[in-house]
Amino acid sequence: MPVHLRPFLHQIVRLAQCCCLLAYCFAALSNATNAQGTGPSASLPHETCLAKRSSLILDDNGTRERGGKTAVKFPGSVKLRAAAGRWQRSGETNVWRSTWNPGMGHTPVASYQGINASNLIIEVTFRFGKIAEPRQHQCFRIAVDDRPDITGHIVSAWVNPNNNFIEQGFLLQHIRKRKDKTIIEDLILDQQPLKTRTHHWQTAILEIVGDEALFRMGSHVAYAKAKQIAMSKNLVSLTMGTTWHEIKRVRIWRATANPSWPSQRKKILESRTEFTPQVHDYNRVQEPAH
Repeated sequence: MPVHLRPFLHQIVRLAQCCCLLAYCFAALSNATNAQGTGPSASLPHETCLAKRSSLILDDNGTRERGGKTAVKFPGSVKLRAAAGRWQRSGETNVWRSTWNPGMGHTPVASYQGINASNLIIEVTFRFGKIAEPRQHQCFRIAVDDRPDITGHIVSAWVNPNNNFIEQGFLLQHIRKRKDKTIIEDLILDQQPLKTRTHHWQTAILEIVGDEALFRMGSHVAYAKAKQIAMSKNLVSLTMGTTWHEIKRVRIWRATANPSWPSQRKKILESRTEFTPQVHDYNRVQEPAH
């Protein structure tokens, strides 16, 4: 190579090295950001245990309007109604906040109609605000129903720190009623200790396959196996407490059985406290679950 071209070659090599270094730094920064849950891969679904994801039924990322008489239509046959409580956009993009005041009737509910699948994976990212008045409480519920054939909920998965309507803790429930609201069957299928923080985003995952249900959120695990769980389903609803609650994202998939579940079941459930399903006694004295 001519001597007069060597300085240019050195500059090109150094430039290429700088580009490689910048690319490496950018990748490292991206990985660190994603690990903290704020980068693009923060939107990836959480790992499942009992079930495997099949087709996506719904991805509600908060872009569509809701509240009042508005019926939100999603691709396919799913509609969202959020008539109970007040729903407004929060300060964060596409995050919806529910609030409630006395005289408003039922506490806030977001109802996804037209699901039509027996085996489901439901993933919801939510948080709730602190209690500001004695009348307020915090709770979050994912309920799976078959309306109008069944009055009540085939499976209710509760994150309930302090609502005295039901036992407190991390719960799975089955409840059916007659049309006049008298109870046919009301069972607490699992009750586990619960620790929560206000203003803290958390993702709850409910997996239902056949007669089994697995409910997880962080280190919390609730599990049940009962014939009632296998009933047909056509609706998923989210119920909030009376402090402000916010929903960031809701995703629902059809599910199939995870072939690894039988071998992993013991390890996944090892942190769970043993619980025997029991009739829900509304008159019992509530003792907070810690």
